[in-house]
Amino acid sequence: MIRTNKYYKLKYKRGFLLTDFETSAPHEHWNYMKIGKYHLYYDPLNEVFFDTTNDQWVLLLGTMIDIRSGTTDKQFIASELLKYLISSEVDFFDYLDELSGRYLIFYGNNQTASILSDATGLRSIFYSTKQTVISSHCLLVNEITHSNESPYVDKEWFSKYSSSQLPGHFTIYEDIYFLTPNTLLEVNEKKIRRFFPRENLEILPVERVVEEISEITKKQLYLLSKINEKFLFSLTAGLDSRTSLALTKDYKDSFHYFTYIKENFNSDKLNAYIIDQKIVTEMVYNLGLKHDFLTIDYNLKNQDFNEFLEVVKCNTTSQHNVRLAKLYFDQFPSNILHIRSNVYEIGRMYYRKNHKLPKTATMKSLAECYSKQAKDDEKVKEAFQKYYDLIQMDKIYNYDPFDILYWEYRMGTWISQVLLESDIAHDTFILFNVRKILKLLLSVSYTDKYEYTVFHELINKNWPILNYWEINSLGNPTAFYDKQFDEVGIPLTATRFTSGSLLNNRTVPIRKKVQTRRFKFNLEESNPKNGDYAEADIPLKTELNKSSHCIIHLRSPYENIKLKGRIKYQIYLNNQLLLEEDISCWKETNQISIKWKAVEPKNRLKIRIQSIKDCEDWSWGKAGMILVEKIILRNGDNLDSNNIQVTATSPFSVIINK
Repeated sequence: MIRTNKYYKLKYKRGFLLTDFETSAPHEHWNYMKIGKYHLYYDPLNEVFFDTTNDQWVLLLGTMIDIRSGTTDKQFIASELLKYLISSEVDFFDYLDELSGRYLIFYGNNQTASILSDATGLRSIFYSTKQTVISSHCLLVNEITHSNESPYVDKEWFSKYSSSQLPGHFTIYEDIYFLTPNTLLEVNEKKIRRFFPRENLEILPVERVVEEISEITKKQLYLLSKINEKFLFSLTAGLDSRTSLALTKDYKDSFHYFTYIKENFNSDKLNAYIIDQKIVTEMVYNLGLKHDFLTIDYNLKNQDFNEFLEVVKCNTTSQHNVRLAKLYFDQFPSNILHIRSNVYEIGRMYYRKNHKLPKTATMKSLAECYSKQAKDDEKVKEAFQKYYDLIQMDKIYNYDPFDILYWEYRMGTWISQVLLESDIAHDTFILFNVRKILKLLLSVSYTDKYEYTVFHELINKNWPILNYWEINSLGNPTAFYDKQFDEVGIPLTATRFTSGSLLNNRTVPIRKKVQTRRFKFNLEESNPKNGDYAEADIPLKTELNKSSHCIIHLRSPYENIKLKGRIKYQIYLNNQLLLEEDISCWKETNQISIKWKAVEPKNRLKIRIQSIKDCEDWSWGKAGMILVEKIILRNGDNLDSNNIQVTATSPFSVIINK
């Protein structure tokens, strides 16, 4: 690149170069550091911390938060990493799972050295298998190695299959590769080794996942606010942006929100930008957000932009939105930290929702995830086979291979290049870029991942008013609200939910959703065991020694009478069983009427779902869902205190006479 280009200083900005021989620094202002036989050159915009003892050492480069100890002190983190490394490699990796940020870690001793990236590879690492040359930028590696074009991939695939990626870890160069997340490079041997996952994934209740993610993200925001006065935030009508907005509620006054719109742009996606503009306008007005719309003019072509484009092409393996990067550079200060909402889709089964995929990965299915048009391309499948074998994708325990593929391949090789575009303007931080959070996202049931339950519940928990606006739609809930429909019945927000086993101490996950006057709940597991139960306990405020009448509108949406005998629901009043019914018999609303004379001022209604056998792995937990549409409490007829009258409209309800 010609040094007279006024943007030349932006080439490889925030970058690094690591070799085992002395060479010229990419820029004259870059810093230099020697670690044993290794030479590190880096842009001073990168923070670098080093710790050593005896013959072992650890080096950190980038932005990092220790969520375990609650600190951004990089020297402390380096010392902790070294301590755990000396203790055992397992302890070292466990600690890594609780580090968020955008960083690399280079560590070793007198004999060996290894390098790895953050949770999703946002701090990109490219390496050569011909020489010990490792860098943040692919072209920088090639400037030293002068590698030939790769025989394993074709550059035409960028136009034929995907404009943003090649298969697996490949670049266009024969000896230069991406280091994908959850793997490390043993530098001397040029060997790739997987270090995550290290155990099977445990299915957790949504409530626990939402609580832990909320706690971790708020801890990060608190720590980031201590070292950054202002943040940048891209606001759209999408679910990821909405989730981040909910989590950052307490710090909204520290954010500068922006939304980009496109001019002179012809695409089927243009409608999405119109929706963004309309919904964001409403949100900004009602929530009091400091916000700007940025206009990207696709007719812009001049010498200044062409020089800028020339630099950006050097920085990335593929282009995402160079015009947006130019707006970042022109509009915002360089010291602002951009909080982005990428990588969230790791927890939303992106590939399975968009492709019909087998349970286990095949090379044809991996190629289809790359591009539907590539699934029968033998050369593409061969490239994925090499990738699959190199990164030991058969060693992922019980994780879904397509969740891992999206995490390590889609995010690990694409989003890092998106950030290299914006690096010329400012640094980036993603709150979910920590293995502990990503593991939590993947720890919920198949159904909850498919239905985005965790994300909706994060919004409900942290800033529920954001539900007023639909996701990626111009409608809002008020368009569907009718007071005469939705304000009938007693408030049910005081309902308490519990679960367990009637036969042992087994932990039984429960899934629930509560609105003001209705709720639904079910057993979380696909194959509940005999004795597993989940129950809702509803307080009823009654008048002492007066008759009361409770009317429950309840529905079990599953109906297949041939498969009864697995799950039932029961109705209790003050711990007395009144009614039960198999969930498989009747999907219509069951209107259950209970009349009694209250001998206590407070009574308790209990609705229980119970498994009555070990169920098959056929999503029986979801099938056993109970929807309580409303509960009405009214004064009743005069009754004897010992007489409880129970009726039901379902022909399959069994009234328990005691």
